[in-house]
This record gives sequence, C-alpha cells and structure tokens, in this order.
Amino acid sequence: MKRFATWITSGIAISGLILFSTGITQSQEIFPAGQGRNTLFLVCVQCHSLSRVTEAKLTAADWEFTLYDMISRGAPVREEDIDTLKKYLADNFAVETK
Repeated sequence: MKRFATWITSGIAISGLILFSTGITQSQEIFPAGQGRNTLFLVCVQCHSLSRVTEAKLTAADWEFTLYDMISRGAPVREEDIDTLKKYLADNFAVETK
C-alpha cells in the first residue's frame, strides 16, 4: 500500500510539472520575445491574468493610457521600464482601430 501511495504521489507531481511547463511554453509562443516581455510577466500578472493582454483589443494609444492608469493605481513598473513596456504592448498587441 505504501508503494502504491508513493506511485500515485509521483504521478501527480509529474503531471503537475508537465502542465506547468506546457503553460510556460504556450505563454512564450503567445508573447513574442522582446524588450518589455519580462516586465509584462513580472508586473502585470500581479493583478491580471495574461489573457487580459491577449484579449484586450486596445489601440496603441489605449495601451499607453492603460499602462499609465495601472501605474497610478500602484503597478510597480520602474521608471526606466515604462517606455519599453509601452512599446512592447503596442508593437505586439495593439489593434489598428476598435
């Protein structure tokens, strides 16, 4: 019985690792490499899921407004990262018009 419990626990742990690594891989595919991506991952997900970014359908101007709005609400974006994050969001997730 003890051996069976160990086998079940190991199976659950391995399944969790596979699901976690799959989520990371999918995030890397959806969020192109580039300056600003790490800031997005570190800052925005403190309050939002990453799907908020991919489903937002904002223009570049809307992303800029949203970024400054989130900063005014306490998002911990460093001053030197603001322009980089703004450009990353606009370049990768902005729509032409709503």
